[in-house]
Amino acid sequence: MKTFLKELERELKIRFYLTEAEGIVSYYEEIIQERLDNGESINDILSDYDAKEIAKSMTAEVVMKRANDTYKSIAKSSKQLMLFLLSSPLLIPLGFAYGIVLIVCVSLMFAFVTVIVASMIGMGGLFINMYQSGLGTNEIIGTIGVGLMVFSLLIIISIWLYQAIQQLAKKLIYIFSKLAKNKGERK
Repeated sequence: MKTFLKELERELKIRFYLTEAEGIVSYYEEIIQERLDNGESINDILSDYDAKEIAKSMTAEVVMKRANDTYKSIAKSSKQLMLFLLSSPLLIPLGFAYGIVLIVCVSLMFAFVTVIVASMIGMGGLFINMYQSGLGTNEIIGTIGVGLMVFSLLIIISIWLYQAIQQLAKKLIYIFSKLAKNKGERK
């Protein structure tokens, strides 16, 4: 039993965080112990379980339950979910749909970063142009003030949109994990 649990823990640590792996190992240890207490032989019990298959089948459920509160955890969960969806012939269409939605989300985030960078470059060009145009001090200060207010507003809107896309990514992970789990149970 200890050998199987160590093998299961090794497979789970490859895919999941340490606390997630420990929870699953503990769950299977309880199941095996309960079956041993009911009189089954250890060989019969262990023949019912495959560590690699358990790790693969738990992916949708574990990813769905994750907090996914940082960019790093969202990226890891998205990658794991995508690999899981594309590894099963039954789930490949779901994997393609998830991939398309992820591409749209990443494109939107890239567009927001591009807008911020372009506006900074544009503001720099505007300031240079104003300096060379011979405008008075009041006009230059007024234009710079308006430019900085618009730029600040653009930054605030971009941050809100970034946070909205991050929340959308979390929801998508949950939705597609749930769909994969439900479809996997129907097999």
